[in-house]
Amino acid sequence: MVSVVIPTYNAAPVLPALLDSLHQQTIQHELIIIDSESKDDTQAIASQWDVRLVQIEKASFNHGASRNLGSRLAKHDIIIFMTQDALPASSDTLERLVKMLNSQGNIAMAYGRQIPYVETGILGRFARLTNYPDCSMIKTKALIPKMGIKTCSCSNSFAAYHKTDLESVGGFPSDTILGEDVSVAARFILQGKAVAYCAESKVFHSHDYTVVEEFKRYFDIGVFHHEQRAILGEFSRAESEGFKYIIQEWKYLIRNGYKTLIPAQLVRTLAKYVGYKIGRNEERLPVSLKCRISMHPNFWLNSSRVE
Repeated sequence: MVSVVIPTYNAAPVLPALLDSLHQQTIQHELIIIDSESKDDTQAIASQWDVRLVQIEKASFNHGASRNLGSRLAKHDIIIFMTQDALPASSDTLERLVKMLNSQGNIAMAYGRQIPYVETGILGRFARLTNYPDCSMIKTKALIPKMGIKTCSCSNSFAAYHKTDLESVGGFPSDTILGEDVSVAARFILQGKAVAYCAESKVFHSHDYTVVEEFKRYFDIGVFHHEQRAILGEFSRAESEGFKYIIQEWKYLIRNGYKTLIPAQLVRTLAKYVGYKIGRNEERLPVSLKCRISMHPNFWLNSSRVE
């Protein structure tokens, strides 16, 4: 048995398919849904299934703190965290991920492959194919000189943890705008444990961001890297990996007949870079502005952050 924890908010459009897919999984599991005051039928849909539904205030939601709540509620040592829009691609998706987690005694976390939905645009598709390749790997401290910050790159949109290992690093950071998964992975690796990527365990999960959304998302990423600099400083700077990504994206567009999208891609890249740099210097900005340029404005309304 394993525990599956899913934070939700207005998940009614995707929840029936997700719950049905989880019901068909080949591994037994308890399911915990942590809902942040959804305004749609999320809670009504969840109540029709064998689900433990926990309600929290929307204003209190935090990526790390809410997952820590799920961890405390979980009955089993292996916890799989998912997001509401990550859909298992096969009935053995969870089983394959757990098998990878248990394949070596030093693996504290295993995350699965995210593949794009059919309707995903070319740039969203490239992001998934690049960040989630078709070859599994196990990442340890020994790979930091070669992989840099990508050593701790991961996603708990679909990831499994040993609860005991998660507790050994203090759980997820409880006051971070995002990147709680990367922060924990970095701690695991620096502690001498391993993070596994399982390409055989797949979920559909992808996004098509607008230019404005990319700016806001990278502002938040910049904030995260600034706040977690003590841990992430042990790895190479993210900018160097970003430049590599841009070159790969150009080549992908040309190779697939989308050369005309390169000017738009350059604008998008500039938006990401500016957003990231501003995020790294967010302490100089008023909270009112940060609320407007962040994808997570509620984060800035926390009482400890309001000016």
